[in-house]
Order: sequence, then structure tokens, then C-alpha cells
Amino acid sequence: MVLTAACSLGADASVLHALYQNWVEHYALPLSGADATIRFQDIGVFQGQTHHFASIRAAILKEMQNGANAEVARKLLRAFPPTPLTLAFHAIIRLAYALRTDHAGEIASGLAALICGYLPTGIDTTSLAYCSSPAEGFRGISSVLNGRIFKGRMITEKISGVLSDPLFLNHCPQLIEPESQLSALRALALQLYAQTRDFTALHLITGLHAWRTLIMFEPALNQRALAQELWLACCAAYASIGAPALTGTQPLTQLAQSTVSAPYKRAPILAISDVEASWQVVIKNSLVSQNDHQIKLAHACFEEFQLNGEKDYLSVLMTSARVERANK
Repeated sequence: MVLTAACSLGADASVLHALYQNWVEHYALPLSGADATIRFQDIGVFQGQTHHFASIRAAILKEMQNGANAEVARKLLRAFPPTPLTLAFHAIIRLAYALRTDHAGEIASGLAALICGYLPTGIDTTSLAYCSSPAEGFRGISSVLNGRIFKGRMITEKISGVLSDPLFLNHCPQLIEPESQLSALRALALQLYAQTRDFTALHLITGLHAWRTLIMFEPALNQRALAQELWLACCAAYASIGAPALTGTQPLTQLAQSTVSAPYKRAPILAISDVEASWQVVIKNSLVSQNDHQIKLAHACFEEFQLNGEKDYLSVLMTSARVERANK
């Protein structure tokens, strides 16, 4: 993931090598061998069984032996629609980056993670009220939870607490036309991160960026049921950090006003020297940090900026860098 993000940000071979070495020394885990032979057509039997990750990955890789990476991926995404909360958005992020590079091993890992770690919100929406926009929905959740703290060290632990909380389950709204509200949801996630600098909020930004990639890869994923599940996952993540009232000094202009997802067509980078120079500094600092989350955040923000020219993405990253320097 981080190598793909860094490469997209223009990292040279020496930077990529340093990132790889950092990963090998501090984060890499040995790939465990398959505990059983699972046939590709039987993968569904093992959905939600995390201990079969290696076996399912092996089955997917075997199916891809003829080079049909994309074909196999689309087939599995249709059969097992992605649930954003799986591994706290990490599974969809991993798969999205893998699809960008068409790397069979990473695609198989991302798909296996989504299938084995299957984690839907499980929210019964039949009696839930509707909200007309993500901002309205977040305001409602914030007013009900009143800063409630959910215990847990990991994101998934806190979100599990949210998903078992009756107050949240009874007041989390459905979103009207969720499949057309992705741009507004991205704006809200950016505002949430700008205000809180929370790690879960960071995952919302990179997770929503990954969702864009998945929809580009398989447009059929942009359907009401999946978009509603994405919305509910974002609500649960928002609640898990206390559902703070969003009190930004100004709305996130272009994205907040838009309800339709922008097509994947890059807008020209603004021809303003200070903006371009600031992006260069932000990108350089993220690469030097060797922090995979900061690099993925910078990549997500830069690409969103390229798509729509929204300078709030740059402002948030520059402010974040100042905060980090002040805390050192």
C-alpha cells in the first residue's frame, strides 16, 4: 500500500527502498502457510473465518494463474460485496491499492482479508429515520450521543462498542440516495479530521478514497445497499470517537455543496506557484516521515485535490504538519 501511494506521489527509487526497508524491519510478518486446501468455488463457506486467510488467499492466487487478476477480482467483489468496516477500513484500502498496480499477490491478500474478516455493520434499518445529507446525519448522532466515550484500544474495538449500543442503533439515520452523496461524505470526513486529528477520522479519509477506486474498478458497486452500508460504517466510526459536533470556522466549500460523486477525471493542478510549492513540501515531508498512514493520507488528499481543485485538502495537511512539529 505505502509503496504504491509513495510511487504515485513521485517518490524516487531511494525513497521507495527506504520505505520498504522500514517496513521489513518494523512491520513485516511472515506469511503463514495454508492450513487447508480450499477450492475457489468453496470460498464462500469460509466467509468470516479469519484463521483461513492464508488458504483463501492461496485459492484466489491459484485462480489467477492464467493472468485474469481483474476478472477474478470482479467475480469475487460481486459474490462478496465489500464491507468497509472490515479491519477498520484497512481491507478496502489494501485492495484498492492492489488493484491500482494489478499485483496478483496483493489483490489476493486484499480480497482474502475482505472475505475472511467480513464485518458488516449489522444495523437493522427498517425502522430508522432518514436524513437528507451526511452533515445532517452527523449532527443528529452528535446531539444524541453527547460525547459518549467507547472503550477500546483498537478502532475495531471501539466500533464494536458502538454497534452494540442501543442509543446509537436507534438514532443512526439512513441516508437518502446514499450512492449520490459520496462527495459530501468525503468533505465531512475531511472536516472531522481537520477538527480532531483522530486516527479513526484519518481512516475515513483514506477509506473513502479507496472506495472511489473500487467503484472505478467495478461501477456496479455503486448501488444503494452498498452505499448505505458505507454510510452506516462512517456513522459508526464517527460515533466511536465521541461524535464531536463539527464546528469548523467555514464549510468545506466545493465538496460540501456537491452531492454527486465527481467523475474520475483529473482536474489540472492549480497554476498558482505557492499552492504547487506547498504541495511539494507536504508530499516531501510525508515521504521523509516513513509513516505509512501519513503517506496514504497525503496521497488521498493530493489525488482528491487533483480531481476537483479543492484546496481544503492542502490546508488540512499543512495544519497537521504544524501540529506534529509543535508536539515534538
